[in-house]
Parts: sequence; C-alpha cells; structure tokens
Amino acid sequence: MNQQPMMQSGGTLPQQTRTALHEVAQAIQVCGWCADQCIQSADPNMIECIRMCEDVVELGEAVLAIAPRSSRYTTQLVQAFQQAAQECAQECGHHQASHCQECASVLPQAVSATQQLTQGQQMGSMGGAQQTW
Repeated sequence: MNQQPMMQSGGTLPQQTRTALHEVAQAIQVCGWCADQCIQSADPNMIECIRMCEDVVELGEAVLAIAPRSSRYTTQLVQAFQQAAQECAQECGHHQASHCQECASVLPQAVSATQQLTQGQQMGSMGGAQQTW
C-alpha cells in the first residue's frame, strides 16, 4: 500500500494542507465564540445552534490533532467535520445574531478548504494507492 505522507521532504506541511488547517482553526475559534454567545443569551431557541457549534469545535480539534500525522482516519474525520460544519452553517444562517451570521459565513470556507484535500485523497484511492493529506 502506497501512502503519500502529508509532510513534504524537509519536514514541512504542503501549503494546501496549511491553508486547510488554518481554516479549520478559524472555524473552531468562531464556533466556540458563537456557542458562548448563544449560551449567554439564555435563549432556549439557540440550543441546537449551541450543540452544532460545539460539534464543529470538537471535530475540528480532532482534525487538527490527527491530520498532520497522516492518520488512516483523517479522511473520515475530515468528512465528519465537513458535514457538521455545513449543518452548523445552515443552522446559524437562520439566526439574526451577528455571531451566528459570522459563524455561517466562516464555515463554508473551512468546508471548501478541506474539500479540496479529501477530493485528492479519494482520487488517489481510486487508483489503488491510498493517500493521506
């Protein structure tokens, strides 16, 4: 089984990977802030928003922890993060609060950045070789 390591020779992450991880970190920060703001509002209508934001934070933290070391579970974890981020963006988009609107605008960027990486992974695995980003 061939694996293309995430690290380039010389021990540096490729720029595309750095960009994706930066976008994931940004999503973690904004979703954490959004969840905190929703909790402070004490509005029971925000419970689903809080839960979704917390899911994005926790899945994003897991992506940041395992993706740089080329774990065999990176693709599945990134896909779970993408799904949570898409659903969270939809939920936050329904709310007028500025923190929810910011969350809804940041999450698609994270999904897009990580999508490019998982598409490359899937194409590589179709050819018989497993790649990790």
